[in-house]
This record gives sequence, structure tokens and C-alpha cells, in this order.
Amino acid sequence: MRTKQAVAAFAVLLALAATSCDDGDGQAASGNSQASAAGNGGQGALGSDGDGTDGDGTVAGGGEAQLASVAGADELIRLISNVTTCESPSTDPEDTTFTGVDDTSSETAVGQESATNAEWGIEERATCDGEDGSANGHQLIVVSDMARFEAAFKARQEEEIAAGEGDTRTRWFVGKNFAARIYATDSEERDMLSLGTLGLNCAPGYTAPPNSTTQDALVDGCVLTDFVDA
Repeated sequence: MRTKQAVAAFAVLLALAATSCDDGDGQAASGNSQASAAGNGGQGALGSDGDGTDGDGTVAGGGEAQLASVAGADELIRLISNVTTCESPSTDPEDTTFTGVDDTSSETAVGQESATNAEWGIEERATCDGEDGSANGHQLIVVSDMARFEAAFKARQEEEIAAGEGDTRTRWFVGKNFAARIYATDSEERDMLSLGTLGLNCAPGYTAPPNSTTQDALVDGCVLTDFVDA
């Protein structure tokens, strides 16, 4: 009787050992998968064309670029300072009425900022001067509602284009919760991509060149692209 019990107990121990090994392998596989995801920003693999696209310039396989975010205007100023001169920063409403956002032809543009911020989903504004000290300071915006910002930007861009005054080039760079338009050199604008941003363009029928990548923005008719107009 004792022999049968010993055999049964030994069998149970073998089964438990096998289960333990399986669990360890599974955890290791899971850990490797998590490490791989963390290493590429939590993304799946991009397309097989070698440039991360489906061949038509769109980002492939759900591999959308990971956009950066900021904690506020001060952090946005520091971020922009990594690629371009950002002197005399200011968050004063007198300094932060922005062409393309506000009705800067109006003497009451500053007084209308609160309403404009609500319309555009703007949380904070800041500006700073480029190296040339021009009157066109960098336009830096912390966004509380990016879909609202894109919708307002799209409406403004379409309106200006229809009036023959619009710019179809990609000028605004957006992260997850901020937007920036910098007045700098072409190379500095291209360097904006290294900060975790993409260019926002809502011009009707806009198509980025074939050697670039695009992905859908939050609003229909708008795209995010890594193409920077020189």
C-alpha cells in the first residue's frame, strides 16, 4: 500500500514540476513581448516596404507614430528649445495672439482669446523669439482637445484657401497635446520631427510626396505627415 502511495505522490510531484516549467516559459515569453512593445513605443511592426509604409505613403499595419506630450507651456518651451532658439518666452495674452488662430486684424483679438481658446480646444499659449529676433515669434499651444483644435484649424485653412489667401503647406507640428508653428530654418523645422511631432495639414486634397509617410488625424480631411515643406 505504501509503495502505491509513494508512486502516486511521485507522479503528482512530476506534474507540478512540469506545470511550473510551463508557467515560467509563458511568463518569459510574455515578458519578452512586453519588452519588445516597450522598445518600439508599444507599436506593432510597421509595413514591409522598408520605410514603414504601405507603399502609398500611409503608415502601415496600425503602426502609427507615437506623439509626444507635454505637462504645460513651460515644458513645451523647453521642448522647442531642443531644435531652435527660443528666447524671451512669454505667456502674456498681449504676446500670444497668433496669425492663423486669432482674428489678428481685430483690435479686440486679445479680449477674444478666451472664446477662441474654447473654440480651438486651447489650454495654454506661449511664444518665444527665434535667433533672428523677428516679429514672428514661435507660436506654441498646449491643447486640451486635439480633435477640436484640428476641426478649428481645418475650418480656418479651408476658409483662407477659398479666399485665395491660404497656405497649403504644412506649417503646424503637433504632438499628442500640443501644437507649434516655428519661424526657423528648414532644417530646424525638419528637426521638429525628432521631438515626437508630425506636421498637420487639412488642405482639401492634400497629398504628401510618395517618399513620405502620413496617417489619419483625428478629424476627417486632416492628415499627419513627416513631410516638411522646404
